Amino acid sequence: MNNQDHEILSITQEECSEVAQAVSKCFRFGKDGEWQGKTNRENLEMEIGDVLAMIDILVERSYLSDWSINEARQNKKDKLK
Repeated sequence: MNNQDHEILSITQEECSEVAQAVSKCFRFGKDGEWQGKTNRENLEMEIGDVLAMIDILVERSYLSDWSINEARQNKKDKLK
């Protein structure tokens, strides 16, 4: 693994942790609870957007396969029906 891939994966890991924290805030204080001028829902949307951006970067660098990600996404949806 080169240094750039390592950094991108590290940032992705951090962003995923921030999503987990935002979800926790929604559980604890509700999606409409506010902190620093933003609702918990808005913060969760922002953090999920950051994760999606990191996924896009990993796909663009051919570190991940867009096809495989979409297949896994559909499998998860089917499983949760």
